[in-house]
Amino acid sequence: MAVSKALRDEPDISSATKERVRSEAEKRGYYPNESARNLRVKRSGLVGLILADLGSEEGSGVAGGFCEAAQKSGIAVQVGLAHNAKEEAEQVRTMLGRGVEAIFVLPRISTEHRSAAFEAVKKAGLPILFFKRYPADVGPGSSRASWVVRNMREAARVVLDHLSDLGHRRVAYLGGHPAARSHAEHLQAILEGVETRGMGILGGAQMAGLKPEDGEREMLKILEGKERPTAVICGSDAVAAGAARAILQSSQGIPKDISVAGLGDEELSRYGPVSLTTVRFPCLGQAGFALWKKARDGEAEMKPVILPAELVVRGSTGNA
Repeated sequence: MAVSKALRDEPDISSATKERVRSEAEKRGYYPNESARNLRVKRSGLVGLILADLGSEEGSGVAGGFCEAAQKSGIAVQVGLAHNAKEEAEQVRTMLGRGVEAIFVLPRISTEHRSAAFEAVKKAGLPILFFKRYPADVGPGSSRASWVVRNMREAARVVLDHLSDLGHRRVAYLGGHPAARSHAEHLQAILEGVETRGMGILGGAQMAGLKPEDGEREMLKILEGKERPTAVICGSDAVAAGAARAILQSSQGIPKDISVAGLGDEELSRYGPVSLTTVRFPCLGQAGFALWKKARDGEAEMKPVILPAELVVRGSTGNA
């Protein structure tokens, strides 16, 4: 019992005894059996994180913040990749078999209508939390299910205010994926905000995609037109980086001739072709883990969270 308490750093064991026990444990290569302890306290200390793509900025950003927060709390993370609904369900079954306490999902855009992970976790009675987007079948009142998303309407507002103050009236819009709810919300807010500020979108709003090459392709089309915008609003930093590349290749200056604004404050905004003005949000992964941890500790309910938007002004925007 004394050895166990010493390894758990319990206060009723002296510092000298703790040091002797730890030294001997290290010498013998001994580590406490956490599985046995977890069975006793009915907590595994393990959670599951399912991603569609770990290599993307979206996936690595969520996973990095999430794992960092979990590590600080002494929680282990099992990470799984799911490229389709079948793999999503398989990852859930594997994680449930390992005894995870909760499952977190950064879903594929195509799962916004229905989620295999949600259905499986709901049957098991475990908490589930979605990052950035969530399926339509996870509605108010869904048992032990929640989500952390970004305030895309606020993101649109702060960018439009910034460009309007700089005198921009002719803008282009290169949004994200047309099937993503969050990107649709950003588009709608842009359309409404442009009208109220006396601005116009040249050529109509375009949903470019998710990658830099998507932004580059659509920007080249805009530059071929008779009239050019004085600013381009993009639905992600990746699309903005591609748009900036197209502008520079056409011998236009940024922001001298065309200003560019992104969204996300990802690495491409800081280390891309130009230093991008963008919109920053608190870390999704850290916010999601904190939400679950407070609910686990009985400090709060696991209610949905909408993260606020913050404008970050860099060198890619200037006066019209």
